Amino acid sequence: MEFERLEAAWRAPVNTPEAHAQTYLMEEFMKTLKARRRGEILMFIVPATAMTIFSGIAARTILEGRMDPGREWAALVMLGVCWLMLAAVLINGVVRRHRRSPQDWPQDSPMRDTLKAMLAANERTRSNMRSFLLLLPVFLVPMLFSVGQLHEVGKVSDRDAWQMLMVFGLALTSSVIWNLGRYFWVTRPEQRRLEGLLREYEA
Repeated sequence: MEFERLEAAWRAPVNTPEAHAQTYLMEEFMKTLKARRRGEILMFIVPATAMTIFSGIAARTILEGRMDPGREWAALVMLGVCWLMLAAVLINGVVRRHRRSPQDWPQDSPMRDTLKAMLAANERTRSNMRSFLLLLPVFLVPMLFSVGQLHEVGKVSDRDAWQMLMVFGLALTSSVIWNLGRYFWVTRPEQRRLEGLLREYEA
C-alpha cells in the first residue's frame, strides 16, 4: 500500500477528505484488503495441503512397517507441531476477523470501518508472525531428535545427518529473518500509520 499517496489524499483538506479523495481511499483500502485476504488464504492452503500429504506418507510408512513410532517418534512430534501452527493461524484468523461485509457497515462511517478492518488484518498478520516465533523453539527440539533417531536406526549416515541439520537450519534462519523483517519494517509501520489515520478521522 502506498501510504504517502493515501496520506496526501487524506489530508486534502485535513481530516475532511473531499469526495474524490474519499473514493480513492476506499478503493485503495479495499484493494489492499482483498489482496491480503487472498494471500492469507493461499498461505494457509499451501502448507495445509503439504502437511496433509506428509501426514499421509507418514501414516502409510507406519502401516507398511517401514517406520517404528517407538524409535522414530520425533518425526511425528514435528508433524504435530506443524499442525498446531496451522491450527493457531486458522483460529487467529477466525477470532480476529472483525471485518464486516460492506452491506453491514453503518452508512455514516464506512471509512472508519474500513480503517478498522485494515488494522484487524494487520494485527492478524503480526499475530501469525508472533505465533511462528513462539512455536519455533518447540519445533527445534523434535527436529534435532528426529535427525538423531534417523541416524540411530541407520537410515542416514553421519554426512547425511549434518547436511539435514544444515538445510533445516538455513531454512529456519531464513524464515526468522523474513518474519522479523516484515514485522518491524512492514507491519509495524503500517499499524502506526493506520492508527494515525483513524485518530485523525475520529477527531
